[in-house]
Amino acid sequence: MIAALGGVLGLVFLLFPDLQPRPESGAEVTVVDVDLAKEEEIRADWTSAGGEETGETAQWKASIVTVVLRNSGENPALVSQAEFDFSSITQVGCPYGASGLEVKARYDVKVPTTAKAPFQQIRKLKYSLPAHEQERIAFTVGPETAFDGILPSVYTFTITLRLDDGSSFTTPKMTYMDPSGSASVLEAGERVVQHGEKGSFTTVACLKEQEHLARELSEGSSYVSAELKRYSSKLTGLVSRLPQGT
Repeated sequence: MIAALGGVLGLVFLLFPDLQPRPESGAEVTVVDVDLAKEEEIRADWTSAGGEETGETAQWKASIVTVVLRNSGENPALVSQAEFDFSSITQVGCPYGASGLEVKARYDVKVPTTAKAPFQQIRKLKYSLPAHEQERIAFTVGPETAFDGILPSVYTFTITLRLDDGSSFTTPKMTYMDPSGSASVLEAGERVVQHGEKGSFTTVACLKEQEHLARELSEGSSYVSAELKRYSSKLTGLVSRLPQGT
């Protein structure tokens, strides 16, 4: 009798599919945490001005933007897209010279070199969040390509994560630094502190101006990457060591 009843119901649902009960999505996703507390080593490959590989690589630390999601529902959820809305891009540092080499760093989100804020960068995803699980999505952000002699860039942006059920979540504003070129900026600043401006692209006035700018950016947001905090602190240290009267 049970088998016969099942067969009848199956036939009814086959002939009239709209009568078949449909399960709810069952996904109940919330944002648990957002942070910039973690870092990872970013590999950067150098090429010559003609595009040939030089065999050189560089490594520097870059903060990871982390969004922790929890699915309290009965079914998996799918994160299908991340939208990065950039409100500003600010170069911070003084000129120090260049060699003509090009660097391509392996960032997750690569900002076009011609981009002017405000603009949006979209990254397609297929990130499944299992039922009753908590997972984190992480990104590193930096320029698509850069040349030796570039100044470090500070990006301000928010991230909107979109799910396949039409829901979305937007993070607070992030202040994030691409540290490429920062070591060279600081080395040039050190030479000015020790030996003065003679023969240097960097000036005392520029060093003071950029130290103030970096400090403002570092203190202007609740979510600031560790690279910017370190860079700002080192610029402040250089300015504090300038000879009196300069």
